[in-house]
Amino acid sequence: MEKEILKILKQHQNEYISGQDICESLNVSRMTISTCIKKLKEKGYHILSSTKKGYCLTDDNDVILIDHIKARLPDFFKNIEYFDDIDSTNDYLKRSPHQQGDIVIAQSQTKGKGRNGKSFHSPQQKGIYLSFVLKPDLTIYDSLKITACLAVSLVKTIEKNYPVYPQIKWVNDIMIQDVKVAGILCEASLEMNTARIENMIVGIGINVHSYTMPDELQNIAGCIEDFCTTKVSREQLIIDFFHIFYQDYQNLQTSSFLDFYRQHSYILHQNITVYENNQTYTAYVLDIHDDASLKIQTEKGISQLCSGEVSIRKKTSS
Repeated sequence: MEKEILKILKQHQNEYISGQDICESLNVSRMTISTCIKKLKEKGYHILSSTKKGYCLTDDNDVILIDHIKARLPDFFKNIEYFDDIDSTNDYLKRSPHQQGDIVIAQSQTKGKGRNGKSFHSPQQKGIYLSFVLKPDLTIYDSLKITACLAVSLVKTIEKNYPVYPQIKWVNDIMIQDVKVAGILCEASLEMNTARIENMIVGIGINVHSYTMPDELQNIAGCIEDFCTTKVSREQLIIDFFHIFYQDYQNLQTSSFLDFYRQHSYILHQNITVYENNQTYTAYVLDIHDDASLKIQTEKGISQLCSGEVSIRKKTSS
């Protein structure tokens, strides 16, 4: 019932609608409406109540209605589940069997996951936190290309909706002006005794609407709308992302999206510091190969840097 009430409030967002009108639309009692409104407020929705005017969903709410998204996605994405709160959308998909194209979206996460065991801060109504299932006919050695495809889709989505210039920090972060605004986490399971991917769970986290970051994330992470005055609904960003990703994913074998990837690289032709297997070394990024690995120059010569327990940061000048 809360979802039905929220849908009605969103249709009249920033204006009052009487409790009686809601009752008649849903054929329920005023007490039921009042109880549901209270629960919605407890979940973080800003709803004004007036004995004379009724209820008003204020314009600072960014409501996600799954029915709106379902109706506008390619058929490849079959099912969408939605949660007000969840531990981690990736972990949820790993706990039970799902089909390719299944999506789970959360309003907030209590244990949002980043790469290398890091957490992803996921507050109510401020970002997009979702995961979905892929079953690519590829080996684990091609998984970096999927991450690159996802990164390209995120950048294209952001550029379509905002007057900003995002860049891709190898392998899975989206940056705006040296600040991380989005991240990708791909977790694959392999077929028995082979290197082929049986199942891949893709996690996407995007910081959309501005808010005060925790102290430990200050100057490290930010939100897209910190960098412009444009406001975009999370529904629209989700729909655009899945349409763009679906198109590029169909062309995964051709690597046609990698030219865009190179153009938006945060580290191409940069001096970097590589942290790998408890070792640190400096390098210069010469190119990005068609499998999305890096061609780097070190003091030992030219080599290839692939996916793994590796983090990269721009080398600071002394």
